[in-house]
Amino acid sequence: MSFNIRLMVNNSASNVADKDFTTLDTLTGVLRNETSVTNPSIRIEADVNDVAECNYFYIPQFHRYYFVTDIRSIRNGLVEISGHTDVLTTALKLGSLTDCMGITKRQEQEWNLDINDGFFKVYQNPIVTTELFPQGFNTFSYVLAVAGSEQSAST
Repeated sequence: MSFNIRLMVNNSASNVADKDFTTLDTLTGVLRNETSVTNPSIRIEADVNDVAECNYFYIPQFHRYYFVTDIRSIRNGLVEISGHTDVLTTALKLGSLTDCMGITKRQEQEWNLDINDGFFKVYQNPIVTTELFPQGFNTFSYVLAVAGSEQSAST
């Protein structure tokens, strides 16, 4: 099976779907040994110094983008590159994520307090009104607090 492999450098974080790539080289070859489509190990004729900075690759015939998990020098001029499928970029580039919309309920640094998820107290944007008593108070001050919404007060 003849196939192409595009060796790249990924300049983005691993959890970014639309990554920024720099292409190092595009190779054409024949698949001589069996390999996994999701976790391929592919031997290429190249010097290990030429592919040392490669951290990403794409194989159009497999329809997948891959993170480089290992680069091994087999012998002088022969290198084995192992990879693992980048599911986010593969789905985005092949059109699986174009019409998807999601709501992120939780994030490591910031939270949306308007979403009631059971982990954080919900901020309900309280309505505070101040009313004056018609006759006022002569000696004591009182604070009257009412909890609930206008709907619950009317029922």
